Amino acid sequence: MNSHVANEIELSTLDLVCSVMDSSMRPLDFVLVFHLKQAPGIEALRIGASSARNRYPTTGSYIDGKQYRRLPMPSDDITILEASPDATITSRIEDFLDRPFDPREQAPVQQLVITNNTDGRVKLITRFHHAAVDGLSAAMWLRHQLRVASGQESFIAEASAFNPLPLQTHPSPVKQSRFAYRGPSHPLSNSWSRSCGQPSRTRHWHTIKIAAANLRKRIRTAGGFTYNDLLITCALEVFIGWNRMHGAGHKRKVSVWLPVNIRQHFFSGFGNGTSRIRIYARYADTASLLDKCREVRRQISWGREHGEWAVPQEVPLARLPLWLIVKPLRCYLNRPWVDMATGVFSHAERWSESEDEIFQHLEQIECIGQLHRRHSVAINGATHHGQTWLTFTYDPGLLTSDDVRLMAEMYQEQLDVAERELR
Repeated sequence: MNSHVANEIELSTLDLVCSVMDSSMRPLDFVLVFHLKQAPGIEALRIGASSARNRYPTTGSYIDGKQYRRLPMPSDDITILEASPDATITSRIEDFLDRPFDPREQAPVQQLVITNNTDGRVKLITRFHHAAVDGLSAAMWLRHQLRVASGQESFIAEASAFNPLPLQTHPSPVKQSRFAYRGPSHPLSNSWSRSCGQPSRTRHWHTIKIAAANLRKRIRTAGGFTYNDLLITCALEVFIGWNRMHGAGHKRKVSVWLPVNIRQHFFSGFGNGTSRIRIYARYADTASLLDKCREVRRQISWGREHGEWAVPQEVPLARLPLWLIVKPLRCYLNRPWVDMATGVFSHAERWSESEDEIFQHLEQIECIGQLHRRHSVAINGATHHGQTWLTFTYDPGLLTSDDVRLMAEMYQEQLDVAERELR
């Protein structure tokens, strides 16, 4: 370790909030599952992981009070399994997700590698804690690991200096969108088979694939909204349709919790640089899907311009000792009248400043998201090499696998509507 490099750094406001809100019932971590046609060997992946922990030092650290403190001897934290008929790959990943993951005791990045000696394919499953890493930083970390493992970048042997992540600020941010409902958004109704279900800590998921290239081209021709706006609108329409289907048609006040990148420099800076805005189904039922997309674009632009995403640089409570602030901060952030939206939607469409595809030999990406205590489902997407994969992460205590497959079908129906309207 470089003796001239500081061994600690204060948690940012976002890091502190994520560490305080983390719980065993609803852990604040997310998982990227890379399906690789060809992958570096296991030892090369270990070397790449070690290099990534040195390049991005919070990922080789643990939370000590209100600071990140470097682990004396960070391990690679990679578990190796071979695919076998005795246990499905999905159940292996579920077991990995159910492990305790506490950034106060462990490094905030953990990996599982599932190899298949029959066809040489590898599944690289990486679990990131949101108190240290957001989606863009996760892509940076994995890109460096894989490039070092394949010999395309040099190994970093010394730990880099901790660097705070510069975030955007706003001179007079709004607390909520002018499109917000009066009172919190309606939740997603439980299915008939889970009408008395209770939330659990378990996360299951279902992934669908969308041919993105032609759809994106048609949207650019139509104008007035983006591909991402369409995906958000489809999620809103699924939430409305789901509540109507389950006898809660009056619960039409749905919205999505939309993560937004608030870095000063959009594609640079490692850490947690993600805030949120909320997008509401504030359009007529009779409007075309494309017009609904344009309304979503209007809301996103308004939220961006008026600073709904703004994060205070300092929380007054944060000056107090940690043991004094945890309970009041949790109570404050969990206020029942705060609008946490109906569910989460996110989509990674660009991974770097260049338009190049940054991952090689990648056949599929699955994004298993975190679930807030009020959410039964999160929809997280990734686009790479002309394909989009949408992963529906859900709580099996509140929704069944059949429920989520039905939701995915409803989502595909909305995309079919878009295809027809774009002709």
